Amino acid sequence: MKYNYFDALEALSQCALETVRASCSVDPVISSKLPSEKRTNFNSMLLELENSLFEEFLPPLKRESIAEYAHCLSRLTDAACEHMTAKLSIRSSTAKQSEEEKICIELAKRIHEGTAMLKALKKPGETPDIKEYRELSCRALDAHNAESRAAKRGALCGGREEQILSAGKLRSELSLCFDGLLELMLNNI
Repeated sequence: MKYNYFDALEALSQCALETVRASCSVDPVISSKLPSEKRTNFNSMLLELENSLFEEFLPPLKRESIAEYAHCLSRLTDAACEHMTAKLSIRSSTAKQSEEEKICIELAKRIHEGTAMLKALKKPGETPDIKEYRELSCRALDAHNAESRAAKRGALCGGREEQILSAGKLRSELSLCFDGLLELMLNNI
């Protein structure tokens, strides 16, 4: 039986989405497994996909674009785990979800929805709404900049600087992952 790469990518994007949700929640401990457990689960799915890529005959461009997108999702999951670790290190009673974190969850949802489209992709018009994604990403950048300015003025409690930086890295990885998704779609239409 032929391996279904698009189902595997959808499962990886679901895992990445769950990790982003967990890392961007108010209390990441309550809402998720530890980062190492999240990473282990993701790695086992990624290994299965990579093994199948080399066991079946696929055109090189398709194989490369599938592998590259899977690794984009892997870097996204890493960034979410790092963000979760940063939040766990400050664990203050005043913890709250930042605007950037809320938007990161929305961006991750859009990536998962776009990945789910891969199974039925037949023409260029069936891609995710790029303009809407970019606008949402710009809102996250604006929120990041506002929090960074507040941190520089000393308006945020201790330890939040690391959380702000890791949220920015997560947002950046979400953007790169979305670009990888678009490239995969264009290579497979």
